[in-house]
Amino acid sequence: MGGVNGPAKAGHYVLIGCLLAVPGIAQAQTAWRDHARVSINVGVQQPAATTFSSTTTTTVYLETATINTAYQAPRGAFFDGGLLIRIHGGFGVGAAVSAFSKSSAASVSGTIPHPFFSNRLRPINGTTSPLERSETALYIQAEGADEDPSPPRRGIRSLKGPKAARIVRALCDWRSPVGVRELARRAGTDPGYTTRVLNLLQEEDVVRRGADGAVTDVRWQDLLRRWAQNYQVTKTNRTLASLAPRGLDAFTARLRSYKGRWALTGSLAVPQAASIAPSRVASCYVENPEGVVGTLDLRPAETGANVLLLEPFDEVVWERTRDEAGLIRVAVSQCAVDLLTGTGREPAEAESLLSWMAENEDAWRA
Repeated sequence: MGGVNGPAKAGHYVLIGCLLAVPGIAQAQTAWRDHARVSINVGVQQPAATTFSSTTTTTVYLETATINTAYQAPRGAFFDGGLLIRIHGGFGVGAAVSAFSKSSAASVSGTIPHPFFSNRLRPINGTTSPLERSETALYIQAEGADEDPSPPRRGIRSLKGPKAARIVRALCDWRSPVGVRELARRAGTDPGYTTRVLNLLQEEDVVRRGADGAVTDVRWQDLLRRWAQNYQVTKTNRTLASLAPRGLDAFTARLRSYKGRWALTGSLAVPQAASIAPSRVASCYVENPEGVVGTLDLRPAETGANVLLLEPFDEVVWERTRDEAGLIRVAVSQCAVDLLTGTGREPAEAESLLSWMAENEDAWRA
């Protein structure tokens, strides 16, 4: 019965395990560190077509003989095995082979012409010897992790912190153009972080950059105002409110002879040409506020203070200080942001200072 054949159709598979270990990459994601994986799986195959049949006619004794065959495709177990090799990171390539084999007899029926009498067909029926159904499949797959094993770092959304402050100061205090690496060197930060800060500032239209990423223009007034959103002079710096009982002139006289590191900010650091009113409160950066109170003839005061001693949040406050008539003052850009985030009339003084800075860039920008 060699003519008993049917079309080879794909089967449905119910797996115990998985066809290939490659999907395990998705579960492990970037944590996958194995060099290779082996998969061994067992399942049950249910063919899509369960019955194959055919009808064959031929001439016997000058009459037509008809042979009908039918084959019931059985359901059976199958086996597969595979190997997965990690190429790099979470990316791997694998292959698996599955095999299925099952034997079952086919039924045969039909009519055969009589060898001696015309128009007398003889019915026949029976079964064949077992027929073997076998399938072999090869699966090849390449798949990586669901997540990038080296995702880009999140963008900077704030100018809070010492590193961002140093970059802002460097952008304000030096004219453009400037490359990313040179800017990072001036600010004492790494180029990667500097780039992320510049990306934020470029998104907010505070800086403009060339095709190579270098800064070509800085809107420094907007930059200082943007910095002020994440900085506040009396909170970013640790503050000790004090009273100078003899007044601010006596306090500044003491400062001239003080051997420690110090720098005035706020109203007392505004260039004379930009000053709009006499100072009522002296703000001064010192390294150890509690340690200098006595030396500077001050008294701690919760109310009525006329001196604010500020412990710097970062070394940047000492950059580009100015010595004018024996009084050391912070850089004009630092003075501006301290005033912008100050209290009372200080924000108004900041606006006056910003106007002076715009008209006199050569006096404070390098």
